[in-house]
Amino acid sequence: MTGHENSTVTGEIANALGREVVGGTYPPGSSIPGEEEVCTRFTASRSAAREAVKILAAKGLLQTRPRRGSRVRPMKDWNFLDPAVLDWLRETAAPRQVIIELFEMRLAFECEAAALAAERRNDEDLAAVRAAFEDMQKASLGGEDPVTSDAAFHESILAATHNRMFQPLSALIHTALQFSVPTTNALFGHTVGDLAAHKKVLLAIESQKPDRARAAMRKMLGDVLERVRSAANLPQLRTGHARKKSASAPSRPQLERI
Repeated sequence: MTGHENSTVTGEIANALGREVVGGTYPPGSSIPGEEEVCTRFTASRSAAREAVKILAAKGLLQTRPRRGSRVRPMKDWNFLDPAVLDWLRETAAPRQVIIELFEMRLAFECEAAALAAERRNDEDLAAVRAAFEDMQKASLGGEDPVTSDAAFHESILAATHNRMFQPLSALIHTALQFSVPTTNALFGHTVGDLAAHKKVLLAIESQKPDRARAAMRKMLGDVLERVRSAANLPQLRTGHARKKSASAPSRPQLERI
């Protein structure tokens, strides 16, 4: 097996087992299949199986034990900020609950990030936030991708905080939007996020009003969270994969009772 083939199989194993761990097939405290069984299942070499286990261990999902196999670690150890782990959660968990948890998490840090951005932003930062908002406007007319433009808006705000600890959270926001945007936009009947609400955040940052920026972000995220919590039926894409469908408006969504 060539190095490229081995790497491809390693990724396949890591994705399959990661999805099964996060989805509960192998709950915390349980052991995953042994090396020989993994090799047979995926027609893989031992090195590919071992590398896949190392990948999952690095994400906090597995504890490896010499000659004793690998055991699933407690959920508190899982790195939910890792894009792959979030993807596996997106693919296996109840959509409403995942969206609620993601918005609760975003409310915990994005409001303060908006306030810091208003306080600390420079002209370059403001230009990035404004450019992202303009791309959202274009997305509402079909000219840009609604997920990419929305993510760029929020990520540019994190950058404008000039706080290094906020920067890794960009991956969380991007994955959160990939998962939630098709559902929340369909729920509100929008092709892109609420432009009026985003503009209020932009204007508060532009005028360097931290309290106003914090309040605008809290209202924007809070309104979506409340709508998701209270909706009797939550629109879902037919495939359930936001990444594949994010470039187009969520037309004729299928209603699923969650």
